[in-house]
Amino acid sequence: MGTLKKKNHWTDQGWLGFLLGVLIPLLAFYLYYRLKFRDMVFIDLIKSLHEYRLLFKVMSLSVLADLPLFYLFLQFKHFKSSRGVVMACFLFAFLVLGYRIFN
Repeated sequence: MGTLKKKNHWTDQGWLGFLLGVLIPLLAFYLYYRLKFRDMVFIDLIKSLHEYRLLFKVMSLSVLADLPLFYLFLQFKHFKSSRGVVMACFLFAFLVLGYRIFN
């Protein structure tokens, strides 16, 4: 008898992991803004963080919100999705690096 090939679940897609890996840090940053600085206009917060050279640190910390998603995908053996989350983290890392170098 031949080996049975396991059919991939619709959630085991690289693009889905990448999309969620980008959206979750942005959502985490927005929640941080809404909880901590609800009286401040969003663009003023960005300007303030940039002025005090904290924007890249906050951006870096918001990527930590991807860790539970990454481990959840690993737990369900959705390796393509977890790979997409890692690619999104690398995208943020390059953005932070570029911000750090050019500012």
